[in-house]
Parts: sequence; C-alpha cells; structure tokens
Amino acid sequence: MAIKSSKRKIRQSDNRLKPLQRLSLYFFKRPRKTALLCLSLVLIGIASYTTLLKREGFPAIETPFAISQGAYLVNDAKKVDQDVARPLSEFLLRQPGVKNVQTQSQANFYVAQVSYEDNVKAEVRSSEIQAEIQKQNILPEQVTGGLEAFKFGFTQRGDDLAVSFYSKANVNSQELATKAEEAASFIRNKNLSLVEEVSIIDPFETAINPSTGKEQVQQKTFDRYAVRTADSTDVYDSVIIGFTAKEGADNLELDTQVRGAIQELKKQRSFNNYDAVVSASYAPQINAQIDELQKALLEGLIAVLVVGSIVIAVRASIITVLSMFTVIAITNALLYLFGYSLNTITLFALILGLALIVDDTIIMVEALDTQRKKRKDPNKVVEVATKKVSRAMIAATSTAALSFAPLLFAGGILGSFIRAIPVTIITALAMSLLVALVFIPLFARFLLLGKKHMGKKNAHEIADGVEARIAMFISRPMLWAKNSRKKLSLVGLTALFIGFGFIGAGGYLFQKVTFNIFPASKDANQISITLNFEPGTNINTAQEISDRADGLVKEVVGDNLVQASYLGMADARSAMLNVDLVDYKKRDIKAPEIVDKLNTRFADFEGAQVSVAQIDAGPPASAFEARVDSSQNRDSAIRLASDIGSFLETATLKRPDGSTATIDKVTPPNPSIFSRDNNNSYIEVGASFIDTDTTTLVTLAQSAVEKEFTKERIESYGLKEDAVTFNFGQEDENQESFATLAIAFPAVLLVIFVLLAFQFKSLLQPLLIFMAIPFSLFGITFGLYTTDNAFSFFAMLGFFALIGLSIKNTILLTDYANQGRASGLHPVDAAHEALAERFRPLIATSFTAIVSLIPLAITSPFWEGLAVVLIFGLFSSTFLVITVFPYYYLGAEFLRRHVSRRKGLLWISLSILIAITLSQIVVWLIILAPILSGITVSRLVTHTPLKLG
Repeated sequence: MAIKSSKRKIRQSDNRLKPLQRLSLYFFKRPRKTALLCLSLVLIGIASYTTLLKREGFPAIETPFAISQGAYLVNDAKKVDQDVARPLSEFLLRQPGVKNVQTQSQANFYVAQVSYEDNVKAEVRSSEIQAEIQKQNILPEQVTGGLEAFKFGFTQRGDDLAVSFYSKANVNSQELATKAEEAASFIRNKNLSLVEEVSIIDPFETAINPSTGKEQVQQKTFDRYAVRTADSTDVYDSVIIGFTAKEGADNLELDTQVRGAIQELKKQRSFNNYDAVVSASYAPQINAQIDELQKALLEGLIAVLVVGSIVIAVRASIITVLSMFTVIAITNALLYLFGYSLNTITLFALILGLALIVDDTIIMVEALDTQRKKRKDPNKVVEVATKKVSRAMIAATSTAALSFAPLLFAGGILGSFIRAIPVTIITALAMSLLVALVFIPLFARFLLLGKKHMGKKNAHEIADGVEARIAMFISRPMLWAKNSRKKLSLVGLTALFIGFGFIGAGGYLFQKVTFNIFPASKDANQISITLNFEPGTNINTAQEISDRADGLVKEVVGDNLVQASYLGMADARSAMLNVDLVDYKKRDIKAPEIVDKLNTRFADFEGAQVSVAQIDAGPPASAFEARVDSSQNRDSAIRLASDIGSFLETATLKRPDGSTATIDKVTPPNPSIFSRDNNNSYIEVGASFIDTDTTTLVTLAQSAVEKEFTKERIESYGLKEDAVTFNFGQEDENQESFATLAIAFPAVLLVIFVLLAFQFKSLLQPLLIFMAIPFSLFGITFGLYTTDNAFSFFAMLGFFALIGLSIKNTILLTDYANQGRASGLHPVDAAHEALAERFRPLIATSFTAIVSLIPLAITSPFWEGLAVVLIFGLFSSTFLVITVFPYYYLGAEFLRRHVSRRKGLLWISLSILIAITLSQIVVWLIILAPILSGITVSRLVTHTPLKLG
C-alpha cells in the first residue's frame, strides 16, 4: 500500500508539472534510450556533413534569364542590329512571360538577354521560344546561335569548371582550337559520372556570309593562360574547355574526376606538346570555407570551454560544448533531409549560427548548475531548472528565429540565393532549444548531477561570488532608493539619460558610417582586370593590347600570382582577366593594395580603358550607366552621351556627410555598337569609382547628371526631354530585393511583439524587452566606424543575429523579475534578484559569443563586417542591459501600477505605431542612405542585372 501511495503521489506531482518539465524529465529518467537517440542523431549529422551533403559553390537556383548570342557575318553592326536584334526583340516582347529584352550588335556578332517574369521556368520557356523562332523564320538563315536559359558559372555560358588548354610550342590559334576539341573529345569518352557535358569555348565562329553565300570562319574570342613557376610568370595562348556538372553533383568530387581525366590526357603521346590545367573550380573555395567553418567551430567551442569554466563551472562548460556540437550535427542532418547542399550560403549560415546556439545551451546548463547547489535530488534539479528558464528560452529562441524571417521575403536572384540563410539558422535555433530541454539534462546526469557534485559544498567555481558582488554593485542605487519615490525617480532618470545618451550617440555615428550593400572586403584571393577597347578595335588589335596588359599584370603582381585566365571572356569589345592570388594568409600585401598599384600603372594605358577590382562573394560589382535614347537621332544621341562622359570625367560627387568623391574612369559611347532595351535603341556611357561605397556613388552620379543635363538642355540636342535614363546593373536588383525589408521587418517586429505579449501576458513588457535593440545601436555604429567597415548585407545579417542575442538578455531579466514579483517581492527586490540570478548566464552567453567571434574578425576579411557588428553590438547591448535595464523595469512596473488600463492601452498603441514607423524609416534610411540629402531619384523601369557582351 505504501508503495502504491508513493507512486500515486509521484503521478500527482507529475500531473502538476508543465509540459516542458514533463518533456525534460521523461528523457532524463530514461538515460539509455535518450543516449541512444542522441548518439544516433549525432552520427547521422556527422555522416551528413562528411558524406551525404553534396558540396556546391553556390546553391542551385533557376534564374529568370536567357541569352541568345551568335554570328551574322555581314561586317556591319547596323545591319546586324536591323536584321537580327530588331526583329528578335520585337518577337520576344510579344511572347507571354517575357518582361524585358536587351540586345547589343557588333560588326559580325550579336547578343540578346531576355528577362522573364519571376514565375516563368527559364529553361522550359527558352526552348519553346527558340522552337517558335525557327518555325516562323524570325531571323535570316545565315544567323547562328539560339536562346538558352542563363546559368551561373565561371564562363559566360555557365560552366561549373574550366580547364585552360595551351601549348608551350608556337601553335596558331586555329590549330590550338582543333587540338583542344580533341582533348575535350578524349575526356568526353571517359564518361565521367558527374559530368553532363564537355565542350570547348570555340574562339572561331563558322557561318554563311550572306553576300557570298559561302561558309566563312571568323574569330570571335581569344584567351590567355598565365601561370607562376619558380621566379617567373609565363603567359600562353589558350582555349577553354568547359565542364557542366550533372544535377546534384558534388563539386569536390567533380574537381577530383576532372583532374584525374587531365592526368590521363597528359599521358597520351598525341598531346605531348600540350598542357591542360584546371583554371576555375569551386573546389578550392569550398575547401577554404569548410576549413573556416571547422576553425570557427573549434574556436567557438574553445571559447565556450574557457569562458564557461571561468564564469560557470568546468563541468558545465564541457556540457555546453557537447551540446553545441550536437546542435550543429543535427542541423546538418536536417539540411540533408530538406534537400540543401553544403555551399557558400549554408556554410555562411552555420558559422553565423555558432554565436546564436550558445545561448540556449548556456542558459539551461547554468540553471542546472544553480539548482544542483540547492538540492540533492537530480530529478528535482531538472524539474525546477526547467521551470525557471523554459518560458524565457522559448520566448528568446522564437524571437531570435523570427528576427531572421525578413530574409525569407527578399525577392529577386538575391532572395533566392540567401533563402538558405534563414532556413539554416532557424533550424539551428530550434535544435538548440530541443537539445537544451532533452539532451542537456542527460549530459548533466553524468557530469554535473552525480552525488559528489550536488550541494553547495561540492560546488567550487573560479568566479564563485564575483558575479554576486558585481550584481550588488549595479543594484546598489536602486536598493538605496527603494523606499523613496524621489530617490527612485532620480536614479531612474539617471538610467534613462545614460541609455538614451548611448542611443543618441549611436544615431550620430550612424551618419558617419558608409552604406554599401556588397562592399569590397579588406582582402581577397582573386582580382579581375577589365579592358574596354576603343571603338573600332578588331580582334587582332584587341589581342595585342591584351598582351601588353598581361605584361603589366605580370610585373606588378609578381610572385603573388598563382594563375590567370580570361575564361573565354575576351573579344574585340572587351576582355576580363581573372587572376588567382596567393592565399591572403600567406601574402604580405593585401589585394586592395595590388588593385591600387595596377590601377595606377594602367592610368595612361593606350588602346583600352582598364579597371581593376578584387573579386568578392556576392553579386557582381555595381555599375553606373547613363543611356541616351537614339531612336530619334543617333548622331545627336552620340553627341549627348559624349558630353555626359566629358562632364563625368571632371565631376565631383558630394556625399550626404559632406565628403567628396571623384569618378575614376569614364567609358565613352561606342558608335560601333548598336544597343536596344525593349527594342528602343540607345547609346550608353559608363563610369567607375575610386571609392568602394558604390551604392551611394551611383545615385550621387545620377543626381549630378540630372542636375547638369536639364530637360531643356537635353531638348537642345534635338532629343526628347526624357531621353536620358540610368542603369545601375546589379545595384538595381540588390536595392529592389532589400526594399522588401521595409515591409517585412516591421511586420516581423509586430509578430514578435504579439508573441511576447502572449508569453508575458502584458502589452507593456514586450516594449520594455525591445529596448535591447536600440541599446546595441551605439556598439554597431561605433564598431563599423572605427574599423572602417560599411553597413552592408553582411552587417545587416549580423544585426538580425544581434536582435535575437540581445533580446534574449532582456527576456531573461524580465521573466525572472516577474517570477520574483509573483512570489510577492517588492519591484526593487525583484529587479535586484533577477540581476543577481541571471547575471551569470547573461555574461556567459554574451562573452562566449564575443570571444568566439574575435579570431574571425581579426583573421578573416570576409567575415570582418559581420563579426564587428556582433562583437561591438553585444558589448553595447550587454553593458546597457546590465546597468540600466533593471531601472527601466522599475519604471515599467510603476506605470503598470499607476496608469489606468485605458490610458495604458492608448499609450502602448501609440508606442507600437511609433516603433513600427521608426523601424520602417530606419530600414528605408539604410536602403536609401545615399539620398539622405534630398537627392531626387528617377529609377529606370527596366534594368539589366547581368552585363552583356
């Protein structure tokens, strides 16, 4: 009977427990099953990371673009425009699903780019349209080429890997191309399992000459391959062999297969005088990113171990490390199940997620550590610890996950690329909560809750008592003022002044931080040299000019060069040399310094305008183009475009903060090229900038042109007043994608508010919790300003992560203070107890994240901006949350007691409206920072996200 009675009491006790307490205790009381479940999930995660997840350079997405390019050998750009570009544009614009068509015509060649509506399947639609073009005989029969869906890749046609084929002997270009085709055929016959297609980028175009009716061969492109051997750099004529991977192929395995086939090729006698080398592959980049991830993970785990050992306990920090490893493993397993790959974007998200997942683990571990000092029953320790922190953990994790939700709404190509970031991070956050509730109690059973570790006398910590003394020092003013309204008002106003003083200082510094969606990083392993040849340049002259440019590159880059290739992107109009540099960790000089030296040497280069830039992650660099409608009078349009170019050469651009910028190079109009946008012909003039805040500068340049070339002046050329329009290339696409955040971000804040209001059963406390966001503003702006980093896409990701991290701190303090109030404590005592009890996990989570990010900020130029936002923002937010937030809590409690519900609801409604409006204004200010000084922007209705030609 006694046993039955005891079991009945246990069941009754269990029934009184909340669901999350029952969940934790269920798994805690079944250690073998729980351990087996944990081990299984970790092993699946390890297998996913090492084997199952395919490796890609970028996630495979279908872009709404198609390209048609080919030859029409009439040696007359105007005739190519009239016979090919014009009828092709007219036909394409009549097709359902086609949004925009742009064409460019040269003496014997043309290129057309088609932009589809977002819901159109580019590959399917392009095949259908191409069939109709052939069926209806839209183009002359002598025209070569066809419409194909655009594909991201290393070459213009979208190859996933490129091989440079060259000869050290004196071989002419046609013979080299023929031999390259033999090499491609040899590799094709190897039937590589991951290769869909192998073909050369043929420098020669074979077509029928309409005037003679005979077949004619015309050289269209050329290529060079440069390689550093010993103390010299050798440059060879080359032909690119491009490889298209099969769907779902692993890029690391693809690279291995192709290199193996090349080794076999080199053993063939017929290729004795030739060589082939992989000149473009995703494999080195992926390997570097995986190494970076593993290094960041290791450093993060070491930081957790060290900081956790100092702030909490050695055994507790070991549990935290095990938990973080478990979260990462399970997240990888889920990414595999969701159909994602291990690519640039998911690796980015996993590294960013390291700073986020530490919170739930440390909070739960610290709660268990606190309770094991007070009790000797492990079950009771888990029960009470879960009760203490579970609600705050759910609210904090949900908030952190929701803070990344705006990225789900980003549109365009950029939105498709980055969608894996919120998916990966939200998954990791959900798993961190699950691990905290299910597996951390299991780890604690063996490392923290043994008989020898229970009770106060068995708890020996390095920082034992230090946290309590610091918390007491911070709380002393409120305890001193506890029984005096005047004193409380004094200390409250002081705290209000300090908090808003920091926020105001952050707002002031924000004006000094530059804005650039994708700025150049502080260093990189690749640079590009772009040559725009003078009008009328033929293919032979273009090669001679390029050879001189290659010589300058050899001289300046020197032993920092690994290899270089044009990757088939060189013709009579332009050429772009891609240069691989020695890894920045092994290089004394940084890429921007090399870029500056090259730009200086190319300043007076004859035969072409040369621009040098480093190649970074993200979309292509933004461009500035002024377009003049030439449909009325081409000669007048050329004259106006030339005058705009002359104006830009001497123009000085004034930023909103008063600083000035100058234009680096102006690309004059090229009368030998005929261009069309939606069948409207135009002449273009382009510009590039010395400074890197391109997002600001392209808009300033537009404003300067509009101010100088008024409607009246444009009409004086015999053209319509609206003849001049502007195109910013990828910048238009980026800004449109980011503009969606102006709607999504405040909407997400409202959802978070509703969630917190439901969780805390209060409309006031969510607003109080939100104070963590402006508290971080000073740190963000101060960090970016002092480290000379722009507010960018990567900085914005850091800001979203910071929202979750900082709000977690205010949620913890508010929740614990509420528990104190519910037990009957005075508001001052409740605030003090909350700070004293939550000080340790709050400091532990913030310092762990900061310490783990410092090596990344110092050693990795790619991650610097994001790491700076998190490090400085956490410092700022944590400091203010600890020092002034408890006083804000007291103010909120005063309002709850002394303000009527009706007035309170009115005040809260007004506050929410103001907060949403301000958040929307802030997002728009971030997106439209370049026009803070009242610049008028007239956006082009259609734009070109991809550069033609």
